[in-house]
This record gives sequence, C-alpha cells and structure tokens, in this order.
Amino acid sequence: MEHLRWLRKDGKWRINFMIGAGLFLLAALLSVIGCFYTPYDPNEMNSAMKNAAPSFQHLFGTDSFGRDVFSRVLKGSRTTFLVGLAVVSIGAVGGTLVGAFTGYFGGKLDLILMRVNDALAAIPSILLALVFVGAFGSGTLQLVLALGLLFIPSFARVVRSGFLVQKEYDYVKNARLMGAGQLRIMFVHILPNTKGSLLSALAIGFNNAVLSEAAMSYLSLGVQPPEPSLGRMLSEAQPYLIRAPWSAIAPGMMILVCVLGVGLMSIEGGEKHD
Repeated sequence: MEHLRWLRKDGKWRINFMIGAGLFLLAALLSVIGCFYTPYDPNEMNSAMKNAAPSFQHLFGTDSFGRDVFSRVLKGSRTTFLVGLAVVSIGAVGGTLVGAFTGYFGGKLDLILMRVNDALAAIPSILLALVFVGAFGSGTLQLVLALGLLFIPSFARVVRSGFLVQKEYDYVKNARLMGAGQLRIMFVHILPNTKGSLLSALAIGFNNAVLSEAAMSYLSLGVQPPEPSLGRMLSEAQPYLIRAPWSAIAPGMMILVCVLGVGLMSIEGGEKHD
C-alpha cells in the first residue's frame, strides 16, 4: 500500500479526489470509446424512430431526427472535451508566457500587459467570444481560437502572482550568481515551483472551457450540425423536453460528470503530498 500514500491525508482516504477521479475517468473513457466506436452512425436519421424512448436497441433513446442519442453522446463528448483541452492549452501557454515575463521583469512591461489583461478580464468571456465569432464566423476552429485567447488573462494572473513571490527567493539569486540566463531562471527554476497553483488553474480552466463550449454550441455559434457536441445536443433537445427528456438528460449528465469529477479532484489535487 506504500504506493497509495499520496491518496491518504492524516490517515484518511482522500474521498473527494477518488470520487472525482472515478467520475472523470468514466467521462474520459466514454469519450475515448467515441473516437473508435459508436453503436450507430451518430448522424444517421430514422424517421420511424423519432423520439423513441430508451430501450435495449437504443440505450439512451433517440432524438427528434431518429438519431441514436447514445452514439451522439459518445461522439459529442469527444468533440466537447477535445475543444476544452485545446482551449485550455492555448490559454495556459499564452497566460504562462505573459505571467512569467510580467512577474519576473516587472516595470513598464508589467504595467502595459497587465492593464490589457485586466481590461479583457473585466468583460464577460462569453460576450467577447460572441463578438469574435460574429466577426470571423461560427465553427469549431473559430470557437477554439476565441475561447483560447479569452482564457489567457486568468492564467496570466495566476502565473504572475507565483513569479512575484518566487523571484525573491534565494535559489533564484543563486542561479543568477552562477550565470544562469534569464529564460533558464524563469522556465527551469521558477516555473516548476508554481505548479501547485497552475495545476488548480488548469482544472478550473478545463471546466470553464467545457461549459463555455457547451454554451456557445447551444447558441449555434460553436460546433455546427450535423456534427454533435454536448452543447449542440442540448440545444436540439430543448423543444422536446416534455416529450423526450432523455435527449437532454444524456448530454447534460455527461457534462455534469466531467465537470464534477475535475472539480472534486482539484479540491485536493493542488495540495502537497508527503
């Protein structure tokens, strides 16, 4: 059991982390399966099976076009989660660069970049994404770029605060005395010591990216039909909530399982372990 020590704290199991990990792995497993296998063609319509209730033939029922909901959830979750990963990757890389340079060098660079950062952070991200998509058109690529750029300010603030603290420590001063270059000090010495807060920011950012993708696709400004995404499925199911609630419950539960899982892991995942 020695290799499981990090799952315990003060002699007690980290229940939140284990439950969160289980939920996230379930959502991840279903999305990975959707990359290689679906029981039916997710876009195949069947007019004779419109809004059919869940059965052994269609585990999650069918939607208003007669498409298998389970197959669309498998493929839609893959799309939504890949968009979330792409968005948070753009935001994390861009935010880390901005936060590292502003936090380490300070001065006018810090003043200019952080004022721009604060201005962007003051405007709701969904509103800015709507403006971006309105200007450049709707689609998956436009959505990823719009949300990715809008996630940069939040990561920049996290990394900058870590660099402001770490750059005053003795190990940074020793690295300078030994002739280490500025970039080496920033990204080899300081950045690894900000991983705790950065990992928490990544978890929160991924959840926000998944929810933002779902919101934009719900508004028909993200993933375009006939390709499924969880947000798109919720939008298509809205007119049939009374007649066929399973069309909305399945994608909604997938979003809930993923977001709740990552959220529970992030509660304790950022803490130090012995």
